[in-house]
Amino acid sequence: MTNFSEFPYVADRFNAVRRETVQVRVGDALIGGGAPILVQSMTTTKPKDVEKTVQETLDLAKAGCGLVRITTPTFADAAGLEEVMKRIRAAGCKIPVSADIHFQPKAAFEALKWVEKVRINPGNFVDTGILTLENQTDAMFEEGKEKVAEQFTPFVQEAKRLGRAIRIGVNHGSLSARMIYRYGDTVEGMVESAIEYLAVCEAEHFDQVVLSLKSSNPRVAIAAYRMLAARIKQEGFKPYPFHVGVTEAGAGADGRMKSAAGIGALLLDGLADTIRVSLTEDPVAEVPVAHDLIKACALPVEPVKYAVPVLEKDPYHYERRETTPVVLNGVEIGGSAPVKVGVKADAVSLTGERRSAEFAVADLGAKPVVEFKDAMDIAGFAANPQSVPAGSVFCYTGKEMVMCVRAMASALAAAGRKDPILLYAKISDSDNDMLRVSADIGSLVTDGLGDAVVIEGYKSAKDSVLLAFDILQAAYCRRSKTNFISCPSCGRTLYNIQEVMGKIKARFGHLSDISIGIMGCIVNGPGEMADADFGYVGGGPGRITLFEGKTAVKKNIPEDDAIEELVALIKERGRWVDPA
Repeated sequence: MTNFSEFPYVADRFNAVRRETVQVRVGDALIGGGAPILVQSMTTTKPKDVEKTVQETLDLAKAGCGLVRITTPTFADAAGLEEVMKRIRAAGCKIPVSADIHFQPKAAFEALKWVEKVRINPGNFVDTGILTLENQTDAMFEEGKEKVAEQFTPFVQEAKRLGRAIRIGVNHGSLSARMIYRYGDTVEGMVESAIEYLAVCEAEHFDQVVLSLKSSNPRVAIAAYRMLAARIKQEGFKPYPFHVGVTEAGAGADGRMKSAAGIGALLLDGLADTIRVSLTEDPVAEVPVAHDLIKACALPVEPVKYAVPVLEKDPYHYERRETTPVVLNGVEIGGSAPVKVGVKADAVSLTGERRSAEFAVADLGAKPVVEFKDAMDIAGFAANPQSVPAGSVFCYTGKEMVMCVRAMASALAAAGRKDPILLYAKISDSDNDMLRVSADIGSLVTDGLGDAVVIEGYKSAKDSVLLAFDILQAAYCRRSKTNFISCPSCGRTLYNIQEVMGKIKARFGHLSDISIGIMGCIVNGPGEMADADFGYVGGGPGRITLFEGKTAVKKNIPEDDAIEELVALIKERGRWVDPA
C-alpha cells in the first residue's frame, strides 16, 4: 500500500474545511459540490408491501428527510418499486428514492427503471461470500477483478443512460472473501473494494456516484473514509461525495452518542456530504437527530491559525499516543492505564465502582495540570516548550476542541514531550451540546489522543461522569457497561427488532463486561457484530441463530426460546452473573 501521508485526506488537520466534491443529482436533491449536507433514512418495509412503504416514505419526507432508501431483496421487489413510486408522486411528494441492493444484480438493473438512485454492495454484487474464504487464491483475486469490470460496466452504462445515481456502499460486515483474502478484515480491504468499483465508473466517464464505507465500529468507519479520500487523490479520480454513517448504532442515548462519535468526527473533518443516523427506533426518529448532529458539528466560518508543526500521527490506523504516566491527585494518568474519567471538584470518594469518577480536579491551572485557553497559548508553548515543566498534564479549555487538541499534541511531539492530555469540556444539558461533545471526544480518542476525560455542566456531576464513560464506550475506547450492537429495522429484518432489543436490554443489561449483537438478518449481521462476544441474528421467519464471535453455535432456534437460549450460552461460557 502507498504511504498515504503523500496524499492527505484533508489539506490541514488544524483547519478542516468541507471537502470539495463532484455534485451528484438524485432527482431534485443535490449531494456534494457545496450543497447542504443531505439527511437520509430508510423504510422498514419491502416494496411488495406497497401501502406501508409509501406511507413510511411520506412520513420521512414530512419529518425533513432528504432521501429515502428502500431495501429491495428480490427482483419482484425491484419491480414493485414502479407502483411505489407512482403512489409517492401521486401524493405530491418529490423526495428522491434509492433502492438498496444485495446479492441481486438483476434486481439492481430493474430498480434503475423506477428510482433515482441505486445502492450496490461491492461485497456481494459480483463476489462470493465469506464462506468461500478458504478457497481463495491470488489468481482468483485477479480473475474476480476482471469479473467486476465485466459485470458492473453494463450497470454503470445503464445508470448513465437513464440519468440515475449510484451509491457504491461498502460495509465492513460484508467484505467479500476475495478482499479479505488479499487485505484481511481491514480498513484497506474496505477502501480497495470501493476503489475497484469506482475505477469502472471512471472508465465509463460516469461521475454521478456517491461512496460509503460503513462499520458498526466508529473507529473503523472514521479511518476508512479518511483513507478513501486519500486513495481517490492517489488514483487521480474525481472527488466523489461521501455518504457517512455508523451501522448498528443502537437505540436511545447510546445510539446517538455512537453516531455522534463516528459521523460527528467525519463532519468535523469536512468529509460528509450526506448522512444517515441508524437507530433501532422508528425511522422518523433518525431524522431530527441527523439534523441536530449536522448543526452541532458545523465547521467554523473563520479558520484559526496555529503556529505549530504539522501533525505527523497516522490518521488511518489506530494507535494510542505514547505517554509517560503522571499522578494527578493520587491517580495515575497516561502510560498503559485506560483513559480515566474524572470530575471537576475539590475531591472525590474513590468507591471503585465501575462507572464512578476515578479522580477529581479542582483547578485546571494548578500543577500538574497546564491549561491552554486558546490557540495563542498552544503557539506560545510550541515556541518555548521549556516553559512548562516535564511531568505535566496538558488540558485545552477553549473552542474548537478537536483542532486545538491536535495542535497541542503536535506541539508536544515536536518538543519530544510525552506528557498526558486531559480532554475537558464544559457543556450545558442540551442535546446539541451532548452530540457535539460526543463528536469532539469521540474524534480525539479515535485518533489516540487523550488520557483522561472531564465533562462539566451536563445535568449533574454524576450525569457528567456517566456521559464521559458512555462516550468512551461509544468510540470503542473503553467498555464500562453492556455493549449492544443493534441494526435499525429494514425490509430484510426477520423479527420485530425494536421489541426484541428492549427485551434483550432488560435481560442482559446488568452484564458489565460483555458485548451483544442484535441483527435482523444475515446480510451484514456476522460481520458487523464481529466485535461482539455473542450475537442474536434473524435466521429465518420466526427463527434465530445465536453466534459466539463470528461462529454460529446454535441455529434455527424458535424466536420464543432464543433469549433464554442466549442466557444458557453465556452461562456455558462462564460469562453470566445474576442481577444484583
